[in-house]
Amino acid sequence: MTDDTPALHYGWVIVLAGMLAVFAALGLGRFALGMLLPSMGAGLPLSYEQMGYVSTGNFIGYLLAVLASGQGVRRLGSRRIIVSGLLLSACSMLLIGTAGSFPTVFFLYFLTGIGSGAVNIPIMGLVSLWFHGSKRGKAAGFMVIGSGFAIMFSGLLVPWVNNHFGDQGWRVGWWTLGLITLAITLICALLLKDRPSDLGLEPVGSAPHPSAINQRMNDRLNLDSGPLLRLGLIYFLFGFRKGKRPAADASAE
Repeated sequence: MTDDTPALHYGWVIVLAGMLAVFAALGLGRFALGMLLPSMGAGLPLSYEQMGYVSTGNFIGYLLAVLASGQGVRRLGSRRIIVSGLLLSACSMLLIGTAGSFPTVFFLYFLTGIGSGAVNIPIMGLVSLWFHGSKRGKAAGFMVIGSGFAIMFSGLLVPWVNNHFGDQGWRVGWWTLGLITLAITLICALLLKDRPSDLGLEPVGSAPHPSAINQRMNDRLNLDSGPLLRLGLIYFLFGFRKGKRPAADASAE
């Protein structure tokens, strides 16, 4: 199928499903925590240090899933890993809404992190299978904005829920996000396909000339990995912030 073909290529359906998956796994599963944590911390209650560890547990789960996702995709395929990750995220978020202690929240949100990582890496990998280089950047960009939509959505939903449900608002918030993620899990299970050949299609866009491929391979081999390693280390350490209460706040009391 060429770029001039008027019919919508199924690759863009993959992009839509990928955007929803990122919306749920990253936007709701990770970034909505900041909106729910204050009321959840007050309701359980959790100390500032415990709230920091809840976030750290999520980062650890995400990191473990990222490390294992490549092997999982090779054995089971991207679609199964993505749907399983979404299902794990949905179920763990629903259960957080019933939690009554720090260890339970920590463990369940650790599972949410595993689900997020199991979704994010394979879903971006699908872009390289469904799109040639000429369209790959646009497709990946549309997928990534799913997390931004989720942040805006959470910013509107969570305060409204807290205002209407009071002390139980954070529980209703987690249940709502979990149900939305569960619905997106079903959509992705129906729409996602591992590769264009499963539907008798070719990737979207024009295939690059062999000489261009060789040049890109040489560029990658010559790339200095030092900055990339440093950025990776910084991101890794970011997940282990202690979350201690600022001294200024303590002294104010």
